[in-house]
Amino acid sequence: MEQQVTQGVRLLNGFLSIMVVVLVGILLSVVVAMILWAVGVL
Repeated sequence: MEQQVTQGVRLLNGFLSIMVVVLVGILLSVVVAMILWAVGVL
């Protein structure tokens, strides 16, 4: 079975991949900020 992947599907997959990376980065930065706050740096 040959699966047709349209340009829109490829664009959506790329966009979702970028959004996942951005969200993971935000979560990691929040965790780092909380650790620094707990230590007393911030």
